[in-house]
Amino acid sequence: MKNYAVDAEKLENFTQRLFRTAGLSDADASAVAELLVHADLRNVRSHGVLRVAPYLDKIEHGGASLRSTYPVVHETPVSAVIDAEGGLGAVAGTKAVKIAREKAQKAGMALVAVRNGNHFGMAGHWAMKLAGEDCIGFACSTTDLTMGAPGSREPFLGNNPFAFAVKAGDKYPEFCVDMATSTVAMGKCKDLAKRGKAIPSGWMLDKDGNDTTDLSKCYMMTTMAGHKGFGIALVVELFSTFLAGGVLSPDINNQDLPDVPELSSQAFGCIRISAFRDLTEFQKSAEEYIDRLHKLPMREGMPAARYPGEIEYGNKQINRREGVVLPETLVRDLIEIGAKHGVDGSFLKQRETDRQ
Repeated sequence: MKNYAVDAEKLENFTQRLFRTAGLSDADASAVAELLVHADLRNVRSHGVLRVAPYLDKIEHGGASLRSTYPVVHETPVSAVIDAEGGLGAVAGTKAVKIAREKAQKAGMALVAVRNGNHFGMAGHWAMKLAGEDCIGFACSTTDLTMGAPGSREPFLGNNPFAFAVKAGDKYPEFCVDMATSTVAMGKCKDLAKRGKAIPSGWMLDKDGNDTTDLSKCYMMTTMAGHKGFGIALVVELFSTFLAGGVLSPDINNQDLPDVPELSSQAFGCIRISAFRDLTEFQKSAEEYIDRLHKLPMREGMPAARYPGEIEYGNKQINRREGVVLPETLVRDLIEIGAKHGVDGSFLKQRETDRQ
C-alpha cells in the first residue's frame, strides 16, 4: 500500500475548509482541524484526520449540533460546568480550556467539566493546551461502551482516556502522559485495518468474551492492566460524568451513530505551578529529573529510557519537517470528501513516501 507525505499546514488548512463548508464558523472549524492534525503530527493516527469522515457525518445527520451555544450552567471561582448540548467536542474543549486557564491564573487551579458532548479527540491535545508555559494540564473523557469489568461478557463503560501534561523546561517542552484505559484505543485497531496491517492478539474480545484479531468480530476492548485499567476508567467517570451531571457510561450513545450525539462527558483541569513554587525552579527540577532518566543503565539492546511524550514530540518535529504520513486509502477518502464539499484535495497525492 502506498503512503503519502502531506504538508501539515496544508492538511490543516484543507481540514478547516471542509468543516467551514459544513457550516462551522472559522474559529470552530480551526479548532477541529488543529485537534485532528495535531494527532497526526504526533503519530496518534487513530485520532487524526481519519476522523474527518465520521465528524462530518455527525454534522450532516444531526448528531453534532451546530446550534449549541455551549452555555456555562454552573460556575464558581475555581470551577465551571459546560453543557455542550450535543455539539462538537473540539468546540466544547476549546471553551473549557480557555475558562480553566483563566480561572487558574487567578485562583491557582481550576477544573471545568463538560456534559452532553461528542468525541473530544486526543486527550493530550487538551492537556498540553491547558499546561501552556506555566501550568500542569489534565484532561479526561468518557466514551461510548467499549469495555467491561475484567471477565465480563457485556460492556459497562468506555475506554475512558486521560492525559497529563507540563512543560518541563525549554529542553523538554512536551512532557505528556496520554492513554486510554483499554489496552489500546479502538481507533488504533481501525487505523491498522485501514493500513492493511494485522491487529495483535490481546486487544479485542468477541461476544463470548474470547480474544479476537478480527475487527468485524470485536465486541469489547480489553482493559489496560486488567482490573487496574477498569478502576482508572471509573475514576475518569468520577471526574467527568459525575461532576458534570452527565449521562452515565452505560447510557452513552455509540459515537459512530451519525444522527444522535454521543453524550459523553469531559473534565479539563489546570494547576498554576507558581501557586506552589517558583516556575523557573520547577522547570529546572523537571529538566534535571528527565536528564537523570535518560542516563539510566539499560539492558543490552534496549534504547535509552524516555519520558512520556518524548517519542510523540520527536514524531511531531519529523512530521512538521517531512510531512504527515497518510495511507493511500485515507488519502483517497479525503479527496472524495473534498470533492463532495468543493474543497480541492489533489495536494494530498503529490508526494509518495517510504515512511510508515
